[in-house]
Amino acid sequence: MLAWDSRAQSAHAAREALQLLSNAKSVHVAMVDPTATPRQSGDEPGADVAAYLARHGIDVTVDALPSAGRSVAQVLQRHANDVAADMIVMGAYGHSPLRELVFGGVTRSMLDEARLPVLMAR
Repeated sequence: MLAWDSRAQSAHAAREALQLLSNAKSVHVAMVDPTATPRQSGDEPGADVAAYLARHGIDVTVDALPSAGRSVAQVLQRHANDVAADMIVMGAYGHSPLRELVFGGVTRSMLDEARLPVLMAR
């Protein structure tokens, strides 16, 4: 499963994990509360990375997930379990590492609560 938020860190993680993702039977691109923005994600969030992965022969499913009051890390962990993912690939530290350390964040939560392997790239 690829956690996607259209940021540079997510794109870097997708590129770094491309060989692993290419060997997967299928890849779920998981986005939590995605919003369509022309500058960042385009009119259809996740379509850009899905096209990139598909060009590399990867069977891709884009999943837009509502947080429903839960943290992003909780939503991602639950979805990984629901789709029987073997690994989560994600970008790390959307904020400065110091801010993440002090205030927490998705990166810190995923590291603290990981129930399966997580490949992070910055």
